[in-house]
Amino acid sequence: MTKNATAGPAATGEASRAERGEGYAVNAPYYDLILPRDRWDSLAGALRTLLPEARSVAEVGAGTGHFTEAMLGFLPADAEIFAIEPTRVMRAALVTRLARIAGARRRVTVLAEDALTAEPPVPVDAVVLLNLVMHFAPDERPRLWRRWAERLRPGGVLVVEAQYPQKAEPVPPATVPGRSLGRRRYETVTRADVVGEDAVRWVNAYRTWEGDRLVGEEVAAFDCHVVSDQRLAGELAAAGLTAVPDAPAGVRAWRR
Repeated sequence: MTKNATAGPAATGEASRAERGEGYAVNAPYYDLILPRDRWDSLAGALRTLLPEARSVAEVGAGTGHFTEAMLGFLPADAEIFAIEPTRVMRAALVTRLARIAGARRRVTVLAEDALTAEPPVPVDAVVLLNLVMHFAPDERPRLWRRWAERLRPGGVLVVEAQYPQKAEPVPPATVPGRSLGRRRYETVTRADVVGEDAVRWVNAYRTWEGDRLVGEEVAAFDCHVVSDQRLAGELAAAGLTAVPDAPAGVRAWRR
């Protein structure tokens, strides 16, 4: 029951890979079951701290909507979210999640474009890019930063998660426990191999257990670009943004 998804070009190519049954097409059925809940709850808490008064938010790479739902819980009642997700299989989960949340129907607009083409119809108070930066090559990132810096209102904030690893180095295999659903539980065995001067290939095995019996395993690989905090800070400064010095643990933030 193993499916190998060979990594291809990063950045916006991930949506195309998913259409071919690779990458996020393998990942998506497990996505919400394998989330490291403590980590994701911490990131949601950081957003709550940084975005308390935001009235318009562009969430770039919304995935299955975990953070979209979290933001709906703490943003002002009249706040609007533009959830940007180009990958069809992830967008299906996103829309399904939002359809069951009464307030989402008037507050969230789902955009199927990617990070370099999506156009929210209004300037935004915040741009949230979580689990996304690694998909953009060094020569693509300046365009990404300029594009979203220009769409921020003065005083608006751009948020990314702290990047890992900070340099291209191998990451040994580790098992990340997931959650259970009915009789089955889920986990991920993940590692990173160096594939270039500033690139690693994350190889994730999504395992399904029933008791002590392994009943399924699917493998997906993602070629990811490594960017250090120092380099990221330089790129965002070049886009005209100023670092938030007291950003919560686990995230990096800049203001226009």
